Amino acid sequence: MSKPSKADLLIYKALNKAIEKDQLRIYLDYGKINRPGSPVYDAWENLLPVLTPVLTGLILILSVSVIFGLSFMIAMIMIYTAYFKKKVDRCLIQRTKDYFTSSYDNCVKLWEFGGIVLVNAQDKKSGCVSPEGDWKEFVVRNFADYMVETENTPADKAADNEQAAAE
Repeated sequence: MSKPSKADLLIYKALNKAIEKDQLRIYLDYGKINRPGSPVYDAWENLLPVLTPVLTGLILILSVSVIFGLSFMIAMIMIYTAYFKKKVDRCLIQRTKDYFTSSYDNCVKLWEFGGIVLVNAQDKKSGCVSPEGDWKEFVVRNFADYMVETENTPADKAADNEQAAAE
């Protein structure tokens, strides 16, 4: 991946500021983003909540009775769809948001993979769908006021110098 230009980094910083101030919302297409090959896909997160009750149900079928084991499986799968699926989806949303805002390269990689929709919180009709849409143009059009490069204050410069000395 090529090194991003200064303009790209300013746009990316504006994107992060808008997300941080909850003026830009990230929505997911779960069918696209939660599949093998996605940078945020976790197979165990999808497999374990279903596999555990099925295996436990099979053990109960063999050790107790068929009716008890099947009723256990049905009850646990209903609980999974009502409770755990929502929790897994919240974890996926948070993991995607963290990955998306962690670095410019991760943002570009996830955008090119697809399954993300950026929506302006003030104008819900204004959005950008990955990978077809241009997220940079969307951010410039909607959040140009966050693209101001600020000068470092003396305290910021001192902190940067300390960090550089520590490395």
